[in-house]
Amino acid sequence: MALLLLVDAGVRGSWDVVLAAVGPLAVLLWALWVLTYRPSIRLDDGALTVVNPLRVTRVPWGEVADVRLRWQIVVEASDGRKVACWGGPSLPRPKPARRGEPRTLPQPDEMRVLLDRWAARRDAGAAGGAVHRGWDREALLVGAGALALLAVSLLSVALR
Repeated sequence: MALLLLVDAGVRGSWDVVLAAVGPLAVLLWALWVLTYRPSIRLDDGALTVVNPLRVTRVPWGEVADVRLRWQIVVEASDGRKVACWGGPSLPRPKPARRGEPRTLPQPDEMRVLLDRWAARRDAGAAGGAVHRGWDREALLVGAGALALLAVSLLSVALR
């Protein structure tokens, strides 16, 4: 909605409003993108890649020691380090059980796909390697651009 209003202000020629609002809007959209849309789990033949806010961790299949579903998927590497996956499914609600039957938690489809790929790569003798953790360069570059727009907005308001 704010983006629509920003475009409307630009069409009407209110460039002072556009300059004042574009920076905060860019930072807000960047934060929403980094926290809600960007986190993911990527599977390929060589490794499991976890994209969390501002961090990327690549764990080769040979280094995966355990995969569990808590409130979110947790991948444990063979060196003992754990990676919580922000972009995976969360723990489902238990289905009601009939009297005398144990409660069972349904397994999300995404978790089954992950476990199947891990088992297939483990059985195929996937090569190990070093677990690589690093900054999410793409998210940081977009964030730097959003901060630059925020600086322009603050400067335009200060110079009024």
